[in-house]
Amino acid sequence: MSLHFLVKTAFKDLNEDHFKILEILVENLEKFEVIPIEFITEHSNFDKSSVEKLLRKLNLYKLVWAPKGKTRGYVLNYNGLDFLALKKLVDKNILEGLGKPIGVGKEADVYEGFTPSGEECAIKFFRIGRTSFRSYGKRRSTLTSIHSYLHASIEAARFEFQALKILYPRGVAVPEPIAREKHIVVTKIFRGIEIPSAQYINNPEKVLKEIILNIWKAYEANVVHSDLSVYNILITPTEDILIIDWPQWVERSHPMAFTYLKRDLKNLLRYFSKKWKIRELSEECREIIEKILKEILNIDEYHNFLKGVFQ
Repeated sequence: MSLHFLVKTAFKDLNEDHFKILEILVENLEKFEVIPIEFITEHSNFDKSSVEKLLRKLNLYKLVWAPKGKTRGYVLNYNGLDFLALKKLVDKNILEGLGKPIGVGKEADVYEGFTPSGEECAIKFFRIGRTSFRSYGKRRSTLTSIHSYLHASIEAARFEFQALKILYPRGVAVPEPIAREKHIVVTKIFRGIEIPSAQYINNPEKVLKEIILNIWKAYEANVVHSDLSVYNILITPTEDILIIDWPQWVERSHPMAFTYLKRDLKNLLRYFSKKWKIRELSEECREIIEKILKEILNIDEYHNFLKGVFQ
């Protein structure tokens, strides 16, 4: 069942009582794998018969499901989480419409959206736990203690929105944050493609310098991306850049921050060296990288680092 179909049909058919049941399920994601009907009844202030009727309607729209062979109870799924989060964003007068998908990734889907004033925005739905991304817990140290994929998605959105709120006012090239609700992050609309999808870049040296400058700005703001690559850097037709995907960011004081930072820089420099034949950095780029790495590398290590990148 598509997200657009849910929005067009279920919004008209469900009432506040249904949303109350969904909220109970969200609030208890960490406590239960399957939430017993008795628990839902107790926390809803409805009688059991009413709760069962509400759950049947939610199940009809595939917002929840009842696993076979389990204690009588229900599990929230991504449809239900999407639906509840969108409803709250509409109630808060942040969103009015859902547009076409503009990006599908391993851990998130991005849709066009529309505000009540008619402005375009980007709506990012985190989707932790897809089949192709089961190793998320191994690769995202900030989220390894979270057992529920839905709850991990909520936490990922919280981390990302926190990073954007820190970085955007500091002039870092990130999407402008508008709001977060559950696992959804809403930002101003942005246009661009992943750098590897660009068939031609007129001035790759300028683009690389801009990326490095933004890594430095983020670093000065106490933020290290920790999983930066050309696949989460967008480039526009005018060759401006935008750095996206911040749910795994760490502070400079994190014990692995410098390791992540050095790895991010090495991956970027190697890509531009191989793809765009950049064999020598400008003096300005070298100065910025030296500022970033001087806390962990002595001068010889720094030169060896650059040599390892461009060899």
